[in-house]
Amino acid sequence: MDSIEILRQYLSGAMKANFAEAELQKFLNQAGSLSNLREATRARCALGVIRRTIQFRRGEASSQDICLNLRDAILYLGHLKVPQRVYEAAKDVGKDYGLICEPDSVVSCLQKTPAWLPHNKYVEDVYALRSAENAEVEEPSIGDSILSSCTKFQCYKNFEQKIAVHTALNLPGGHTLLVSLPTGGGKSLITQVLASETNGLTLVIVPTVALALDQYHAAKTNLLFQEEIYCYRGAQSDHDRIAIIHALSQKKAKLLFASPEAIFKNTELFRLLEDAAKCGYMRNIVVDEAHVVPDWGIFFRPDFQIFSVILKKWRNLSQNTLKTYLLSATLSDDVVETLFFLFGSPGKNVQFRCDALRQEPRFYFYPAKTRHEQDECVMQAILLLPKPMVVYVLEPKEAAALQARLQALGYQNIPIFTGETKENVRDQVLTGWKNNQYDVVIATSAFGIGVDKPNVRTIVHSCVPENLSRYYQEVGRGGRDHMPSLSVFVPYRSNMDGNSDVHRAWGLVNKRVLTVPLMVSRWTGMMESSRGQVDGDICVLDTSATPPHMTIDEAEYAGNRNSAWNINLLLFLHRTGFIDLLDAKYDTEHNSYQLTAKLLNLDVLNDPVQMALALENPWQKEAELQLHGYTIIRDLVQKPEATCWGRVFKHLFPLSQEVCNGCPVDKNGRFTTDKKYKLRTSPELTLDPSIPSRKLDRLMGSYTTMLVARTVTGEPNSEEIQIVSKKACEAGLGTIIIPDVFYDNLPFSGLVLTYSEFYFVASMAPYLFSRGVLCIFGDDNNTNQALYDNLEKLQGYGYRCVLYCNEFMPIVKARKAIKDYIDGYMIPLDRL
Repeated sequence: MDSIEILRQYLSGAMKANFAEAELQKFLNQAGSLSNLREATRARCALGVIRRTIQFRRGEASSQDICLNLRDAILYLGHLKVPQRVYEAAKDVGKDYGLICEPDSVVSCLQKTPAWLPHNKYVEDVYALRSAENAEVEEPSIGDSILSSCTKFQCYKNFEQKIAVHTALNLPGGHTLLVSLPTGGGKSLITQVLASETNGLTLVIVPTVALALDQYHAAKTNLLFQEEIYCYRGAQSDHDRIAIIHALSQKKAKLLFASPEAIFKNTELFRLLEDAAKCGYMRNIVVDEAHVVPDWGIFFRPDFQIFSVILKKWRNLSQNTLKTYLLSATLSDDVVETLFFLFGSPGKNVQFRCDALRQEPRFYFYPAKTRHEQDECVMQAILLLPKPMVVYVLEPKEAAALQARLQALGYQNIPIFTGETKENVRDQVLTGWKNNQYDVVIATSAFGIGVDKPNVRTIVHSCVPENLSRYYQEVGRGGRDHMPSLSVFVPYRSNMDGNSDVHRAWGLVNKRVLTVPLMVSRWTGMMESSRGQVDGDICVLDTSATPPHMTIDEAEYAGNRNSAWNINLLLFLHRTGFIDLLDAKYDTEHNSYQLTAKLLNLDVLNDPVQMALALENPWQKEAELQLHGYTIIRDLVQKPEATCWGRVFKHLFPLSQEVCNGCPVDKNGRFTTDKKYKLRTSPELTLDPSIPSRKLDRLMGSYTTMLVARTVTGEPNSEEIQIVSKKACEAGLGTIIIPDVFYDNLPFSGLVLTYSEFYFVASMAPYLFSRGVLCIFGDDNNTNQALYDNLEKLQGYGYRCVLYCNEFMPIVKARKAIKDYIDGYMIPLDRL
């Protein structure tokens, strides 16, 4: 049975909910073809119908909620025969949704769209699950015994994931690796394999509790070891908290997920982690969704940027053995610079960049002429456009107002998620969203980060985000199942009204950079605070200190934002070379951070007039950087038909390939075929050659090449490749190269590359051959020559190359047999 038949069986009462859900879940794990991806999307839609009918029966969803869900289900899956209560709801309120009640409890639907949409093409694409003609489908890449021995997977999700995992495993101590993989590209596997393959602790820093729990459950599901995985969070039982502390103190924990706040605010956890860095037990620190860190440090949760101070301290305590990993989606240049400043080390920063623009979004733009028209457009979008849907607004009060209006119309199952949402409600909303319990969420920008919700179909912006990067991140939360999605941008646009959305976005940007007088005032406040300490050029600064221009009442009203501004100033002074931040700790008594700083220019920092003059140029550069991001999105809103939006996004993310599946400029899209392998630049990583094993060292002597004689003819078969792989593994070689045929379960605990993968990796990531390589040759002379030419390049690095081939294999350019050409020994296979 397919998803539609399973749903019809459930709705007719022939199948119970739990059984129907279990059957539908099976479709979610299928990979590969477009048809499988479409069936998975239909299965998620069917799961949503089951959940909504249960909620409706329990009184947790209204008639309006069930009709909103039913409309989409019918447009995705076709007409449905529904239970009597649902049929009655459709008869009562279904007309506004385009629902048609036919005889015998059957409901169908008209595909109505808002009149203000310029055309219906993109909506039709979404409901038909119609991908672009040349849309790419991910191809799995051959696995290895590292993968199969620590996870349930036999192959990698894609080639880029495989090379990222092996790059991470080969990273030297003290280095920082920035990994950029597209959303859904499988970044979490890097964390999981690192934890499994490392003898020690891997600490994962996550931006939200929801993501921490997501990653924790994913690790528990995917990894074959279970007991040593932990997630530390605020809303946790004493039993679980004690178990984590005990596992760390006994050095038994291998993988720990936590937010920076949790680490700073629990003194015992902080002490144990610092001790773990000092004694070498902590081996890896992973910062997940790293691209959010620069934006979040300004107003929202500066703890992430403060954690960078502690990370550098811990790196020093570890004697530079600690490895740092920054995992992210597509990145702009300024974000990369900030991340390496915060978490990197000069000369030890490595980028693994597979930036890619999203293929799924189709972009609608409609400028509302009044605030009232904007509100009406949003209401129509909620009613008539594909779900699941996220509606983004600028401020929490706007989210609450929109929810209240919807509730007045009868909806009771549309939650809001903002910076003011309490933690227990956040958990409830995020869990429900992921489990298909809501069709619409109204949110501000924090919502959706890292949450694995594949089937979001529409992102509505009833605002102008402060920069293009944030807008694109939010659009990217749709279509993660590789099916079409909509971006519906509905700003209130007016040149006359100072409260238009473009002006409000400028207000946000303008507030992000302190003026020079305010910088000097805040610095003076921290230096003169009674809770601060100054000893020569070393000082401990209290970030809750009140600047002289602010009264105590004003400071209390500002609360955490006052501290955030002080922290932002200290990071700015650190970034521009006025101070060096050495340490940080959280003062639980006063609910604020204390940062230890070394003053690098005492004369300037102790003189307000000199300080103001010295800060002018750095401030100007900071302001221009913030203005640049705003200017791009302002121009997009004011002149949406000037340039294809794909080109605008390409300009923001320069390493990506231009992609547009439809925008106000190019209705039919401007899709450029991407390269097969998407590693955009060669990572700047050089590894010295290592000796694979004593046995191989004896066999090869001082040579870097050795021939292992192949005694059979024809292309290598599976059995032969299995035997040679086992021999290569026993010899301690790090990489094996095999023909372009997909083999499972090769007994090789290193990197397995097909011929075509090898050509690319030899050029772009030669460091992956530092532990030596064995290449299995076949009978095709042209292929053999290409393989040998690439292997010769690796010998230039001193990497050991073992050639498994016929001793008479010709080297065309030398007009010699391989045995007479190579500089090295020849042995039979059984000696390897």
